[in-house]
Amino acid sequence: MEPPLVRPSDAETARELANVVAEPLLPAEKWLIGGSLALGAALLGVLLWISRTYFPVGS
Repeated sequence: MEPPLVRPSDAETARELANVVAEPLLPAEKWLIGGSLALGAALLGVLLWISRTYFPVGS
């Protein structure tokens, strides 16, 4: 298969994207997204605790 010689226009690309059927997330993907968000929030909490404990500001 050879690459197209002419790049599609924005209107053609928009038409093709409008015809694409949305696929729902798989349960494993939902778990990975939720786990990543939870891990990020937990690590931010740990970073906040470390910075307030070992590097106090002001009084």
